[in-house]
Amino acid sequence: MVNVAVIGTGYIGPVHIEALRRISGVVVKGVTDANAELARKTAEKYNIEKVYKDWREILDDPSIHVVHTCAPNSLHFPMNKAAIERGKHILSEKPLAMKLAEARELTELAEKKGIVTGINFCYRYYPVVLEMALRVRRGDAGNVRLVTGTWFQDWLSSDTDYTWRLSRSESGDSNISADLGSHWFDLIQFASGLRVTEVMADFATLIPVRKKPARQVLAFEKAGEVESQEVKVELEDYSAILFRLSNGAPGSFTTSQVAIGRKSDTEFQVYGSKYSCAWNHKRSNELWIGHRDTPNETLIESPVLQDPVSAAYASLPTGHPLGYHDAMLNLMKDFYDAVKAAIDGGKEPERELPRPTFRTGYDEMRILEAVVESNRRRGWIKVV
Repeated sequence: MVNVAVIGTGYIGPVHIEALRRISGVVVKGVTDANAELARKTAEKYNIEKVYKDWREILDDPSIHVVHTCAPNSLHFPMNKAAIERGKHILSEKPLAMKLAEARELTELAEKKGIVTGINFCYRYYPVVLEMALRVRRGDAGNVRLVTGTWFQDWLSSDTDYTWRLSRSESGDSNISADLGSHWFDLIQFASGLRVTEVMADFATLIPVRKKPARQVLAFEKAGEVESQEVKVELEDYSAILFRLSNGAPGSFTTSQVAIGRKSDTEFQVYGSKYSCAWNHKRSNELWIGHRDTPNETLIESPVLQDPVSAAYASLPTGHPLGYHDAMLNLMKDFYDAVKAAIDGGKEPERELPRPTFRTGYDEMRILEAVVESNRRRGWIKVV
């Protein structure tokens, strides 16, 4: 049995727990949170054995094999580094750290010590996204000519909406580019098999002054009119990024959290020399395939119609769509296959499509650092 502890029980921690409860041979032994009452309620809801007083107590528990880091960005580096030094395997939220040097240190330290790592880039685990990646990486769509996409939300569209992600001390040098941008760039690098090599970014803070509630506000929570104080917003709620891929292909990405009416509207499009592919989170079980001289296609998620590699992740019969919790589950199944192999002294299973590790998180931090620097300098910056 693999014993797991989850650090952080706000929005994303319980999402991790929901997936973990569905994996054979894995048990969530305990949770912790800076808000002790929130941790207690989470443990009670999911029938979890223990509420730890803090994350250091988790690392002191020799029975814990794996730690899930679901805390704010500012805590990722110290928590993940301490876990590595204590020999715990780790699945971390993104971004991996606040600074590129921190991400590099974590990645190299984990690899040196043989720690199994994972990072929550779950959107790549929708079955039709996996199908797209197989087709594009194998060359079925031809040479990738251009990539484009958007990600719009509205949960920060009022001046009474607030999140720790808007604070530089907790989020780092970016809000939305670090949050949604990290997911989106993982999607397009994963699906294309190419790397982002150069970026030009433009940030904007569309609501420069907000009312910060006196009490804790969870992600996506609508605080409304509560006791608060006006604060100057330090980070962006809009970002537009031009980029180049490793084959020279151009791309563009625009994202905002103040797009009223858009709840979590995510899409990316890959245009090849033979055909095109597009995916939208609102229709997450559909892969659009565009042609020049024949009718366009819509592939519906299917364990019998997809390639066997991607079909393995489509666990329900055709016509029964999977959702966000299932994408999380698919990611964690791959991660825990690697963990179980490590605990048993074996090798991680080989895969045609790579799973996201700290190395993946480090690569995303390279992009993020270039994006932030580009916005500061107002020009093109190479990803190094």
